[in-house]
This record gives sequence, structure tokens and C-alpha cells, in this order.
Amino acid sequence: MNHRHILRLFALAFVFILISIVFSARLINIQVANPDYYNSVSANTYKRTVTIKAQRGEIYDCNGTPLIKNEYSYSVKLDRGTLPSQNEEMNSNLLDIYAKIDASDAEYSLSEITFPATGVYPEYTLDDSFFEVTANKTRFHRLLTNLGLEDIGTVIEDKFYPYALSYFNTYLSSEKQLRELYSLSLALDDSPTSVSLDSIIEVLALRYGIVDEEGKLLYDREDADFLLRLRYDMESRDFSAASPYTVLTNADIALISYLEEGNLRGFSVTTESSRVYCEPGVASHILGRTGKIQAADVDYYTELGYRLDAIVGVDGVERAFEGYLCGIDGVMTITEDQYGNIIECEVTKEPVAGYDVYLTIDIKLQKDAEQALIDNIEYIHQKAELSDTEKSGEDANAGAITALDVNTGAIKALASYPTYDLSTYREDIADLLKDENAPLYNRALNGNYPPGSTFKPAVAIAALSEGIIKKNETIETKGVYDYYAASGFTPRCWLYVSKGKNHGSINISEAIKVSCNYFFYDIGRRLTIETMNKYCRSLGLGEPTGIELAEKTGILAGPDYRTENGLDAWNPGDTLAAAIGQSDNLFSPLQVSVYMSALINCGDRYNAHILDCVKKYGTGEIVYKTETTVLSSIELSEENVQTVLNAMQTVVESGTTATLFENFPIKVGGKTGTAQISANHSDNAVFVGFAPFDSPELVATCVIERGSKGAWAGMSVRDVFMSYFDVELNDTEGTENAAE
Repeated sequence: MNHRHILRLFALAFVFILISIVFSARLINIQVANPDYYNSVSANTYKRTVTIKAQRGEIYDCNGTPLIKNEYSYSVKLDRGTLPSQNEEMNSNLLDIYAKIDASDAEYSLSEITFPATGVYPEYTLDDSFFEVTANKTRFHRLLTNLGLEDIGTVIEDKFYPYALSYFNTYLSSEKQLRELYSLSLALDDSPTSVSLDSIIEVLALRYGIVDEEGKLLYDREDADFLLRLRYDMESRDFSAASPYTVLTNADIALISYLEEGNLRGFSVTTESSRVYCEPGVASHILGRTGKIQAADVDYYTELGYRLDAIVGVDGVERAFEGYLCGIDGVMTITEDQYGNIIECEVTKEPVAGYDVYLTIDIKLQKDAEQALIDNIEYIHQKAELSDTEKSGEDANAGAITALDVNTGAIKALASYPTYDLSTYREDIADLLKDENAPLYNRALNGNYPPGSTFKPAVAIAALSEGIIKKNETIETKGVYDYYAASGFTPRCWLYVSKGKNHGSINISEAIKVSCNYFFYDIGRRLTIETMNKYCRSLGLGEPTGIELAEKTGILAGPDYRTENGLDAWNPGDTLAAAIGQSDNLFSPLQVSVYMSALINCGDRYNAHILDCVKKYGTGEIVYKTETTVLSSIELSEENVQTVLNAMQTVVESGTTATLFENFPIKVGGKTGTAQISANHSDNAVFVGFAPFDSPELVATCVIERGSKGAWAGMSVRDVFMSYFDVELNDTEGTENAAE
């Protein structure tokens, strides 16, 4: 080894030893010489946690077509953890943040600042429109109470007093609270003093550091006005570490970068998720909305561990499957020094996305069903214009249609008209609530309608099963049913009422085809209401359908219903009315579809359901699959069932809807129903049908409010069958005779 190499080794060794000495000295200094100083630095760090919102599951139809997806955007929020607490620094930061936003040309949606007065500081006038919003009024009352400006016995200026009084009347009801209200009214009369709007402004201006102790204004009028409004809105909305204040939403990345480059404190950027409706205006009654926890649900969600500011399903599928869709929020722990500088961010709990929900709904069929209702009502209006009589459907204005898989109970379409658009719900809500046709009302599930003659197949199968009548046995109909004539009760068949005729001698199949009331009066009487209802209840009438969404179960007429509701006693004449679908009978369109499906399945009633399966977010892994179950069963012979179904085929082929289904490429069975609801309006139109006739797959029920004739409601059902089976109707106008 030469002399030069030896020198190089010594040099490297010297450098290594020197570095080791420096590090050792530094370590001794930290651990021995100055431990108190470094411990104090360590102690002056602060930890806080931030919720990481979990992605909400998305919603799809049975074919995997997206119905509701997530869309992500940036929001800027004031962060209580890093915003200075002293007024001077806080106000300076707020002005800087908003000035920076105002200077940007980027896209964003600035949040509205609410304030109870109009004008510019310090000259304000109370804003009456502000107090028309319940939330504004409640926050204002709470803030004044917190400031000690609205204790009981304190008099509010005349302009404000009516709002305080309205608040008490609306929200307070206990005896103690009423006494307090009385004390307030006495104070109004007895006390010469009052808390004016000006005095409230003075208190707030001092509280927010806009003026000093002597009342001297510390900012120009424009900045003072802005700060007063902003600080009021922040405080009234409970701005805190747990409740950030939203400055703006829908910010683009250019604005976010611009703000973060400004070296500003007191704000944070969050990623917000919003629901996007892939088929705007379609299936709105089914899908439902998300929103903040409703007051009535606070206890329920609190017990489940939800935060009070959580976004949950409010109605529809969003609410029904909240447990699958919601996900589990994560937690980020942020460490800051005493100056608010972030030292470390650590995800201490990873968020877990919600599950994706797949419905049984076919969105194409759903869209076609909704259009079919619109077309059907227009068709009825056209028919009414050609009629010489009043109440012929000119007032038809609403309806519903349901389509159900006969073999599984899966709901393929559930349409209600008029409807609304979920994507514009917030903008439209005022008009929707005022609309006398109630577009928010889900008629397919919650509309309870008299079934009319669509009820007769249930009575027919009960009579055949009980041996009350044989399939070829005939009854001599007379038009006027005089069995109870001695008591003055003589109900009449529709044919006698309209034409003064009767149906003559007919069997049960013919009675279904021509919808003879006289025939069903007689077999209903012989059957008795108790036996009739045993079959009807097993078939699902007046019973929950099994659907996961909120529904009305309807009313199955009978002595039990009358007794339970304190109504008039049941009498024999009521049984005759019930046998033709009148009396107290009221059912939803879905219930009628379920009952017809159970009849086709020889008495086995499957659970109607709208949930197909649940999958892990963004994957195809199934975590839950809805199974078809039998909710109830009553033994019906195939021969008797076929007798009834054959009769329903004749209704379509040569009966009341023959022309409507003329040249239809698939054999269909069906039954019409016409139900009077008011002497001042057209009758309701009801039709239930199934197809294909030889091997039924789909049952559909349509109700058109004030549709005049049951046969006319068959148009929607026909159009749904065309869509489902992908067939076209040969040239025909689709008219029908006027029997039922």
C-alpha cells in the first residue's frame, strides 16, 4: 500500500470520528444538559382528529345499469382547530381567506351567509323574510338566549316580538313553558325597556371585535358589515371543531391550489361526495333521497353510533338499505405545534366504503312504465272528448302501475304519476308541495284504491275451492238481486243500471268475462264474508307485500275491520258489496299484483321485493342475495285455478279489453275493474293482467285515478308487456267496448 492510500484512509477515519463526536454531543445535550427545554417543546404539540367520510355505496338496476353514483368535489371549510381564537387575528384571517377567494377566477359555489337584517353596518332593518325560515328563527332565538338578550321577562322590540311569540307557540307546549310565555307577555306590558335590533348589533359588534370597548369602529364599514354577517352566521350554526363552517362548495382544483399557495391559516379542504342520478326524473319514488338525520330519527341513529351531522337515506331505497349503503367513517389524527403548524397527519382508522345495492328494477322497463302512464292518461282524455256524457275520464290526472315477476316476487317496475326529478328536488320542492296532484306521493305503494271487479277472481277461486259452485254450474241472473228484498235491499248489476238488462243464465267463467255483479252477489252471500276473507287474506289482500320500502297494507273489508275501527256493524248487504270489490275494500296496485301472482301460483304468495343483491363497493363480490320465500299459502287446485285464468283470457280476447289487445303477439289474461269514488268525479279505472298466458312470467296492475272505465287502464299494462317482452303491437287504435 503506497503512502497516498494511507493518507486517504486516515482522512476518512478522521471524518467518521468527527461526525460521531458531533452526534454524541447532540445526544448528550438533548438527554442530559437540556431535557426540560425539549420536553416543553414536545409538550406544546396538540393532537386533534378529523373524520374521513366513507364512500356511500352506489345503486344499480338488475342488469348492472347505474342508477345512483357518487360524484366527488372539493369544499373549503373554516377549521376551528387552526383558526386563531383572538378576534383581531381571526377577523384578519377571515378577510384574507375571502379576499383570496374573491380574487380567483376559478369555479366554485359560495355558501350563502344568513343574517337577520338588511342594510349596511351600522344601519340595519330587521329582515322579515329571514324569520319565515324556521331554521333561521330557531338559531336566532338560541343565539340571543346564549348572549343573555332573551331571558324570560326581557322584552323584544315590537318587530321581533311576534317572531318570538310564534316560536313559543310552535315549539313549546308544556305547562311550564306556557307559564313562561305568559310571563313574557306581562313583561311586554309592564316593562318600559326593550332589546332593540340596534342593541343586538352593538353586542355582536363588540363580541366579534368589530368595535373596541369605547365603541370605536376598527374596520371600514364594508369590512365591518361583512365580518358581522359572517361571524353571526358562523356562531348561529354552532361553528366548532366538530362542526366546521362551509365557505364554498364545488371548487375546482385551480382554486384549491390558489388558496393553499396563499399561506393562509384557518381553513381546510375536504372532498365531498354527492349523489348523481343517472336517469334524472326516472324511478324517483323508488330511489329516494339522502340528507341530514331527521328529528324523528335522531334517537335511532344515535344508538347506531351515527354522528348528528351524518348524511343518511331519507326515503326510498336510500333509506331502506341505509345499513348496506352507509359505510364506516375513518379517522385522521393531526398533530400541530403551538403555532398551528401541522407536524404530522396519520390515518388512525381507515374508512370502509358502503356496499353497492342492486335492485330488481329494470330501468328500461321502469322508464317505459312511467311513459305508459302519461300516454294512458292522454288516451283517456282523448276518449273523454269524444264522449257525450260527463265524468268520462276528462278529469283523469294520476295513476300507478306495478310489474311483478310471477315466479320470484321480484318487482320489475313500480311507477307513480305524476312524478318528480330527484336531481332538481331542492329547487322544485316548494312547487311540488303546492301541486294539488301530489307528485311526491308514491301511489304504487301508498295509494289505496277500491279494486272493483279485479277482486272477483279471488271470490271465484274461493267459491270453486269451497264447492259453493262448480265450474260449469250456472246461475240465472235477473239484473236486480232480490234475496234481501224483504229488508228493502236490492242491489243491481251494472248491466241493469246501464241498459235495463241482465246476463241471463251464466257460469263462473262467463261471469268473470262479463263481470256480472248479480252472479258474484249470489256466490259471495253463499260463501260468507269469513270464508271469502280467509282466501283473500292468504292471497295477500290487506296484507304486507314484503317489499322493503314503506307501504300501506290496505283494507280487507269485513267484520274485523269494522270492529277494530269502531265503525258500523257488518250486515249481510255489506258482504254482497265486498264480493264485487266494493264496501271497505282498498288495496295498493302492488297488492293487487301480489294477489294475482299468488292465484297463478295455486295459492303460494311470494315476498314482493325490490332488493336483488348487495355487493362489495366497486367489485362483483356478492355479500347478500334476496331469496324468494313464501309469505303465506292456501291450497288451490290447478283445475280451479285454470278455470279462473281461462276466464281472464276471454276478458282480453273477446271481452271488455278485446280491441285494446287486438293483434297482440303474446297471449294475455286480465281483469278490469271500475270503482266509483265520488259522484262529482269520473270512476277509477283498474286493470290487472299477466303474460304469457300459457306460462306466466309477469303480472302488471294499473290504476288510473278518474280513468272512467277499467278497460282503459289496460293500455298501460299492454305497453309494459310490450316493453318487457320486446314485442310490437300490430296496427290498431286500441279501442274497446264499454262494458267494464
